[in-house]
Amino acid sequence: MSHHITSCVLCGYIIGDDEHQDALWMNLFRILYSSEEQVAVTGVGFLYDADVFTWVAPLDFGARWDTSESRVDIGVGRQHPANGRHGFPFHEACWSLLEKVYSPRPIPQKQLFEVCRSLPFSDQLNCLTWGHDYEGLISANNDQYPYVDLFVDQGLGRARNDPYLVPEIQQLPYEAPTQPDISTKLVSKSADIFAKLPLEIITSISLHLPTADYLNTRLVSPSFHPVFHIQRFWASRFLPNADRSWVFESQNWEKICDWRWLYHRTADGTYGMKNRKRVWQLAEKVKEILSSEWTEPMSYSIADATEVNWLEASANTLTDARLPRHGFIGGCRQFHHRHVSIPPDQLSHLAFSLIRPGDGTYITGIRLVLARGEIIQLGYMAEEERVLNIACLTGFNLAIGPRGIQGIQCISDNDGESPWVGCPDDVPRTERLRFVGPITGIKASFDGYKMVRLGATGRIRPGQETLRGSAVWYPRIPKTGLYLNESDYTAREVAMTNFQPISWTLFGGPAGRYLPLLTGMSVTVEIGYPTAIEFHYNTWVVPPECRKLGRCTPSVDAKTIDFEIDGPGGEVIDSLTLHTCHFLPETRWFYKFGVVESFEESPLHSTHALSNKI
Repeated sequence: MSHHITSCVLCGYIIGDDEHQDALWMNLFRILYSSEEQVAVTGVGFLYDADVFTWVAPLDFGARWDTSESRVDIGVGRQHPANGRHGFPFHEACWSLLEKVYSPRPIPQKQLFEVCRSLPFSDQLNCLTWGHDYEGLISANNDQYPYVDLFVDQGLGRARNDPYLVPEIQQLPYEAPTQPDISTKLVSKSADIFAKLPLEIITSISLHLPTADYLNTRLVSPSFHPVFHIQRFWASRFLPNADRSWVFESQNWEKICDWRWLYHRTADGTYGMKNRKRVWQLAEKVKEILSSEWTEPMSYSIADATEVNWLEASANTLTDARLPRHGFIGGCRQFHHRHVSIPPDQLSHLAFSLIRPGDGTYITGIRLVLARGEIIQLGYMAEEERVLNIACLTGFNLAIGPRGIQGIQCISDNDGESPWVGCPDDVPRTERLRFVGPITGIKASFDGYKMVRLGATGRIRPGQETLRGSAVWYPRIPKTGLYLNESDYTAREVAMTNFQPISWTLFGGPAGRYLPLLTGMSVTVEIGYPTAIEFHYNTWVVPPECRKLGRCTPSVDAKTIDFEIDGPGGEVIDSLTLHTCHFLPETRWFYKFGVVESFEESPLHSTHALSNKI
């Protein structure tokens, strides 16, 4: 695949097809672009050759490549700006679907552009990565840690079908409806608590239920049976935000329609229908992301935040928002920085805004409510919000992924921990922002739609300058009694200040209970450097998290070296010696702290006295 090929921002599939005459829709595109601080959308361009470096389109939204003589070059994806313009390409069909999802309102183009600027570009997949799987087009690379943020192509065949003009959908009004098999089986024989309600109320309840919930209710309550035969109920399934809203043409069909048949007919459709549904659902996700609103703190801003001693925790951020897209292949960017002071003894409660752009949850903003009713807001306010009643805020525990802050746990007076806001599962965590006494100020940074950095100021607590207290850990933070050998950890300083998650495993188990079961270890070596260590036992009772450290997709050049350990015979690893390789200054941008070149493990109580070396 050419490195010039770029995929549609919305559907994730490539733009341009030189091989299939029935897929010309893939060559038609629009570009959402910026020029001199203005955001606009081009007319329809045609990509004649996917290997050609330039993207040419008319600037007039109503123009097309074959009717307009005024066309300009625009840089897209990881290209540099052309003629001062840079943007993000969409299939014309996909942009039209996004317009349908937003109808009758216009697409908020500037906000969408800021979100696109916030998304990393995958060299391997030639597309922006939202964090979701494009509804089956790609998937997370499970050979890597979740905070590495890599994906693999699933080669979804139906993605080649035009999602906007679907002949099978256009033919539906002309098909003769048939009656599907209907199950009337009742699961429950208990008393029907809805029996006294009139059918009008039962119908009204059903109209507000997702279809699956209604069908389940019908199985346990005979009162809901009549609704199954009411056309109004099935017609509601095709309204905006319902589960058949993607069949938007149905709202214009003048012919009287059997809505229940139509619902059944579109349940397991052709590839064209499936791709329409896929792209429609992606457009609805975009609309949800763009529903949050940026707010400015109206009061309590700190006059000179540079004089404040902040403790901060961030995702994998690029600090310079002006950098071109070249090089932005993972993590996130920072566009906005805000900070506020918290008046002493005035906090009443906190509210956190949440968004779910893909497979994870992210914090988008914070709202602090003071005792006298004043509100301090930071960031993007979203529809989903979690409120915590906290009068004395002394810190935060954070769950941080490479793209942003995914979970927050508030620490209140006397070290009380609130429930987690967001989703911290399988996400690196840190206790870096815990203090002695109340927090006196909060600082936060944001990209185009979510929080990517959080800072606070207050009285530093004992133990703050330790790896346990300040590093970002995966899969969990070590307990206090575990010796971490901090003095010999070469990346200690950066691990305590940056997003450099420390992955660890307790292969011996709590109190060494698994050591008598250990029979060996395997080390995967890539290009001369160890990349993963796997531990082997004589039983499967040892949990998976104890069995391996390091995740990677082995290349054809990788090799595995095995060592035997007689755990049942009392042999244990007594010492470990690391050999690191340091690089010249010009390469330290990548190898910042040196890499492990080899290590030696020395067994104790061994039948042989030799150390093993990688």
